[in-house]
Amino acid sequence: MPDDPSPPLEYQIFDPERRELRVVVVRPTRQRYWLHILLFLATLLSTLCIGARLQYDFNRNVWPLSDDDYFLPWGWALADWHRLALGIPFAACLLGILTVHELGHYIVCRRRGVQATWPFFIPFPSWIGTLGAVIRIKSPINSRKDLFDIGIAGPIAGFVLAVPILFLSLLASKELTVQPNPNSWPTLGFPLIFDLARWILHGLGSHSAAAQLHASQLYLAPTAVAAWFGMLATAMNLLPGGQLDGGHIIYALNPRAHRVISTICILGLALMSLYWTGWLMWAILLRITASRHPMVPLHPGLGRKSRLLAVSAALILALTWVRAPTLGYGLRKVIHDIRQSIQEKGK
Repeated sequence: MPDDPSPPLEYQIFDPERRELRVVVVRPTRQRYWLHILLFLATLLSTLCIGARLQYDFNRNVWPLSDDDYFLPWGWALADWHRLALGIPFAACLLGILTVHELGHYIVCRRRGVQATWPFFIPFPSWIGTLGAVIRIKSPINSRKDLFDIGIAGPIAGFVLAVPILFLSLLASKELTVQPNPNSWPTLGFPLIFDLARWILHGLGSHSAAAQLHASQLYLAPTAVAAWFGMLATAMNLLPGGQLDGGHIIYALNPRAHRVISTICILGLALMSLYWTGWLMWAILLRITASRHPMVPLHPGLGRKSRLLAVSAALILALTWVRAPTLGYGLRKVIHDIRQSIQEKGK
């Protein structure tokens, strides 16, 4: 029989919990290019539809999706394919940020001899048009330094692209003069990076609405919404727990502290769900993934340069974190509504 052109690869990994050397056999990754391309095209179409309707409503100065008689914007956009051109800036910015984030992980994996898949884009019929993108790591990671670099590369790459998109998009935004309608489009909460951008624009002497008004007083251009989602995705990935990017960073810095910090993060997210119920889902996700982290040799540790990069990751998290991404959807409001309903029935 001919030799297998892709023989299995063997990795020797020290298990710190069992304190034993384990041999892991991994077959080289076979990329399913058709699946990656199909998911990307589906996500591209979904975000084009969203972006087209957002741009259409922005141009007419109408609150997003407030007069849409179709299932969100898909029916409206697909009724005339020429309308999709309106969504190109939004889709390009959003998918650009997500792609750069995942390529940051993928390129470092390739350079460090770690097998990983192409990005899986996730199309979804939401008001953004996607749930993001992920890559899968298919082989052990050789050192804490490799784990750290792989984990931090994605958030930094995505953030670096999202910042100029944010500034340019804020300049294209305008003062909000229409009545918000949370039933069609949520009222957004804004991270510190939006305030920082306003201060910088004001300091540079800009006379734009973004330089004078808080982000909540702006009608955001669709590309600014893409930047907002990019910042939110960065913050979520940098959460210090489980197998998120932030969890990988914490494990690389101090493997023994990973489980404790993950538990603290889970409890913090559970409390934050009072302001946004989505944090409860993230708390559950972290609980599922926090119990065990992929095996990585304990030695050698990280150098000074990596620790300085960890500080930059913490700063990015502080700039992109938002207590409530969408306002009025917290458990506190749910509890208040339940109490109010009970009181009304008791009268």
